[in-house]
Amino acid sequence: MHEAPPDEARGSPRRMCVVEVGSFDKGAQAVADQFKRRRPVLLNLQRVDRDLSERMVDFCAGLVYALDGAMHPVVDRLFLLAPNEVEVSSKESPRDTRKAFFNRL
Repeated sequence: MHEAPPDEARGSPRRMCVVEVGSFDKGAQAVADQFKRRRPVLLNLQRVDRDLSERMVDFCAGLVYALDGAMHPVVDRLFLLAPNEVEVSSKESPRDTRKAFFNRL
């Protein structure tokens, strides 16, 4: 039997989590813990150095792939990690968004 996540069980709206990264270990765990609960995560990498930013993006790309989600660039070094049941609309086509993501740095 599949149990609904706590937010769905109560019929309340799904909550988004904002993660500002200070270190890889804590940042990766915070993002993964929320995303495994099928919560959208807004990942803010604007205050970290380029190496940590690239490492977090690589980790998150693997995470969303493994859990069948998607990663959307919002603005420079700000990303939305969306579970597959969350629809993200954009003026750009999904193909253009993916192309922009992989040319992010």
